[in-house]
Amino acid sequence: MQYYLLAGNLFRLQRLRWVMETSMLKTLANKHPSTVSKMAARYKATISTPRGPRTCFQVTVNRSGGRNPLIARFGDIWLVRQRHPVLNDQAPILATTRGNELIHRHLADGCEMCGARSNVEVHHVRHLADLNKPGRRGAGH
Repeated sequence: MQYYLLAGNLFRLQRLRWVMETSMLKTLANKHPSTVSKMAARYKATISTPRGPRTCFQVTVNRSGGRNPLIARFGDIWLVRQRHPVLNDQAPILATTRGNELIHRHLADGCEMCGARSNVEVHHVRHLADLNKPGRRGAGH
């Protein structure tokens, strides 16, 4: 959302917001045999924001052991253009090594064939599995 706060035609995202909100309410109504209007009434909440009170959908899960409750909200961000928004770009957190092997290899910041850390060259390899194959051509070829 922060990215689109710079746009001059931000009002066009209202349609997307409506589609996502309707889809969420229909999914909840289907999951808990109920109607869309009952789900909207059940999860409707009014919160305070820097721009004033805002109506959104909120689910709160209380936890035991003195821990803070988990709160999930939808619709709590104002879709109003900001000329100088603060963009908080965060690097992705790689919590697991499964499924993101290429990301880990890229972040290693070195050539897997010749081991160079600077002036990294591109070596054409047909398959990633061939990198450690015995008898392959030497680095730099």
